[in-house]
Amino acid sequence: MRFTGTHPTRMVQHEDGDLFDLYRRIVLFDFHQEIRAGFFLSYYRNFAIPSIARTLVGRGEMQARPMKRSYDTGIVIHEIIANGFDSDRGQQMVELLRRVHRGVPGTSEDFLYVLMTLLVLPLRWVDRHGWRKLTPREEQAAVAFYAELGARMGLAPAPATFADAEKFLDDYEARHMGPSPEGAQLLEATVAALKNRLPRPLHRFTGTVLALMMDKPEVALALGLKPSPAWLRIPFDTILRVRALRTRMQPLPASPSFVSGGPVSHYPDGYTLDMIGPHS
Repeated sequence: MRFTGTHPTRMVQHEDGDLFDLYRRIVLFDFHQEIRAGFFLSYYRNFAIPSIARTLVGRGEMQARPMKRSYDTGIVIHEIIANGFDSDRGQQMVELLRRVHRGVPGTSEDFLYVLMTLLVLPLRWVDRHGWRKLTPREEQAAVAFYAELGARMGLAPAPATFADAEKFLDDYEARHMGPSPEGAQLLEATVAALKNRLPRPLHRFTGTVLALMMDKPEVALALGLKPSPAWLRIPFDTILRVRALRTRMQPLPASPSFVSGGPVSHYPDGYTLDMIGPHS
């Protein structure tokens, strides 16, 4: 076991053993807010790929129950992270992923891209806006988790390193990203999920905030968002930098950011696993 950190109130504990435990620590404790923001970005990223957007519109779940779909997506991945692949809850969530993707049109590259958004985008957000940089071992832990998730879902082998995962995602987007009527329709149907998470004074600027959060300007254009004014980038980045500095001076959380079955916005009284996923 080793410790790193620059402030005595925020020491970072690293286990030298299980990589999945280390990734769990990253998501539920050390970078829980940053990773959650990255997961949110990955949710929208798929709308910027016309073929994936058409598939999502064709299935109808996002338009019919946008808030449920948004929260369920986060719950599924957090249940697996929190409880492990071989737990009863983890196995049920992996089986749910296999079931809902069965028969969905798309190439193996398309499915692998969706998986890689969950790996790459949260780690990029941490790199840009986190209270410290991730270590190479932490990146390796994230890569190992999604390689295992992809294998259990029956997908093509995932990239073996984070650099390879970034290259795969960027190359795929260079070839496939673009605006589409379906992508704009999905954005319109689901933007309330972001609005619901923002402070009330920012509700009327939800589209602007979403555009500012994107790591590439072409993503906002593909989603049909208006490009954010260049001058807004400075205060936006400054606010996040100040938040990172303040977080750096605080103790690490003593409790996980996610509790299985606990209350969340869409399930204020908590949930059972049979409530998660599309209606049969």
